[in-house]
Amino acid sequence: MAIKSNTLFHFTPKEEYLFDLLENGFCPRYCYEDIRWIFNEEFLQELSNTNNDEGFLIKLVKGFTEKTISSIAYPMTCFCDIPLTQITSHTDLYGKFGLGMTKEWGIKNGLNPIFYVSRDSSIPNNIRKYLLDFHNIYSVPLKIINEQESIMPLLNLLPFIKPLKGEMKKSGQTFKKNFDEECEWRYIPPLQKPKFESFIPNLPLIEKSLEEENALTKKYASLAFQPNDVKYIFVPSDKEIPNVIKKIHEIFNDKKYEKDEIHLLSSKVISLETITKDI
Repeated sequence: MAIKSNTLFHFTPKEEYLFDLLENGFCPRYCYEDIRWIFNEEFLQELSNTNNDEGFLIKLVKGFTEKTISSIAYPMTCFCDIPLTQITSHTDLYGKFGLGMTKEWGIKNGLNPIFYVSRDSSIPNNIRKYLLDFHNIYSVPLKIINEQESIMPLLNLLPFIKPLKGEMKKSGQTFKKNFDEECEWRYIPPLQKPKFESFIPNLPLIEKSLEEENALTKKYASLAFQPNDVKYIFVPSDKEIPNVIKKIHEIFNDKKYEKDEIHLLSSKVISLETITKDI
């Protein structure tokens, strides 16, 4: 039995969300990530001993320590390569409608597996050291390069890094989670010339801003695919199959695809109900 699937799965809780995926592609949405695992007590103490108290980094860290910021939202679309034989716990959490995409499509479009790190390993320690060294450089009066722009490469890397374990919020509930069990891959849109924010701190009354930014990522950063990039189209049970096939024909007829392509795509609709009976 394969340890990982050769397919990238994306699941969603509602049929209408599946239809939106089929029509518009994968639209990155801002998702909050708790990065307090970086800011341990030793790091905060060392940071407080520096002379620069007005820089971009110190303002961000102060937000965490003063609890005005609890997390940071990054634009992303999430996938996993969990084998189908083990997918039930994942779909129970994220939803039973979804798409299974070829890994070749994902790699071609810049998707990457998440890098899971142990809190006490050298990796978070090296991140902290970089942040401290960076911060000390910008404590001197002469600043040749904009501080926020200089730290962006690291901030753009953080969405691909998660601790092995932590807290997760879903449907208003917080619970402990072994993140590495999710075998997650992410699409983070390129930010060289962003039309939208690269990240948004979690601040009070920020929801309006999030929705505005989500509209921009949908407009400028949607990830398109062709019918032959799709391996599976998932629905919860057999009763949803006819309606989904009907919608596939509507969407892809409007997109001017050949009838054979549409029929082949329709043949990829399968219910999780059927799959679970055979595994």
